[in-house]
Amino acid sequence: MKGHDTPLAYRGYTAKQQAEPDNYLCRVGRGTPGGEYLRRFWQPLAYESELGRVPLRVRALGEDLVVFRDGSGQTGVLHLHCCHRNSSLEYAMIEARGLRCCYHGRLFDVDGTIIDMPGEPAADRLRQTVSQGAYPVHCFGGIVFAYMGPPDRIPVFPMYDRFTLPGVSTVPGIRFKQDCNWIQIKENTVDPHHTHVLHVIPQLRGMEHFAPEFGEFPVFTFTETAAGVAYLASRCVGETVWVRSAETIGPHLHTISSIFETGRQCKPASAPFMTIWALPVDDDHTMSFYLSHVLADEAMPFAKRRYLEVFGQNDDRPYPDRQWLPGDHDAQVSQGSINVHQTEHLGSNDRGVTLFRRYVRRGIEAVAQGRDPQGFYLTQSEVPPTVASDRVVPITVLPGDPTNRETLLAYAEQVAREYVNEPPMSFLI
Repeated sequence: MKGHDTPLAYRGYTAKQQAEPDNYLCRVGRGTPGGEYLRRFWQPLAYESELGRVPLRVRALGEDLVVFRDGSGQTGVLHLHCCHRNSSLEYAMIEARGLRCCYHGRLFDVDGTIIDMPGEPAADRLRQTVSQGAYPVHCFGGIVFAYMGPPDRIPVFPMYDRFTLPGVSTVPGIRFKQDCNWIQIKENTVDPHHTHVLHVIPQLRGMEHFAPEFGEFPVFTFTETAAGVAYLASRCVGETVWVRSAETIGPHLHTISSIFETGRQCKPASAPFMTIWALPVDDDHTMSFYLSHVLADEAMPFAKRRYLEVFGQNDDRPYPDRQWLPGDHDAQVSQGSINVHQTEHLGSNDRGVTLFRRYVRRGIEAVAQGRDPQGFYLTQSEVPPTVASDRVVPITVLPGDPTNRETLLAYAEQVAREYVNEPPMSFLI
């Protein structure tokens, strides 16, 4: 056909469409390389506000569990099925201390040990040899976390620098289930190319989501950090240069700066905006937990902020609306339940994605070799600083044309180096 006589035209018949997913990277079950890696980190399971008069059934890393808070205020995470006759503990009774199975009354403490075995003549002996599967628990920011790895070396729950800033409070958010593998949810953080297309262009269709200044396409640089992987996006906005950064921390946490930033007011750093944990539910499903960071003098009504934060993060809108104004959820879930990396054709702006996959693969290999992966900390003193922030400077700071791509790239790389010596959150403490 005229105008289409190139080797790349009409390649539907010959284009590769099928391949196997990267099971080494993406599988999360117990005993799989990826699953053993993920079990070295604290996993979010529920919001504390969800814990009431009955146990909460959850699924994490391919395991079925119950989360509960007993009458003494202790929080427990137990295997779903009672170790006696396998009845589900989602029907168990929460007591002053522990959780009692509805079927035969065995009472389990939060650590899984048996407190009571009604009518059992051999109770004393059995209590010494039998227990219910249980995991250590830590609560932070209104979220219940569990450590599902080897109990002989339990890491500290990492309190990153952005969690304890003066004048900034943490507000628990909403959890969303996404019907796809956790990798494609998390690598979105270091894929800044999508922001301009997915979150800004739809403003032409009536959705004011990110600030209009995001429409100025930036220059990207990507880097590994002490905590994980980050991107820095540099753009010229009027009389200023704005460098925005976001970071994945460990395998399943990421932090972003404000989606309402305009880049017009000079600042050495910005307060954190949102932290998001991804729980790999199983190979094909992910649950995201949101924690907002709110300034004491924040002008935007929180209800509006919350709406814009979560817009497009699940499938709660009618399908035609999602087609017209798709969000992160639609773009990521439509990649398939497990995105097949072999059928991708990556470009220069995808370097953050490749860095993140390499980071996870390196961690999996470390665990397989009996070593601690990056992001596993036994003490708080080992926890590194984070970098997700906004830096805005006058264009006169740049030694060259601020609209030139190479000048913007050089400045973004400079900021990345400076963050190593003076992390952005240090400006806010």
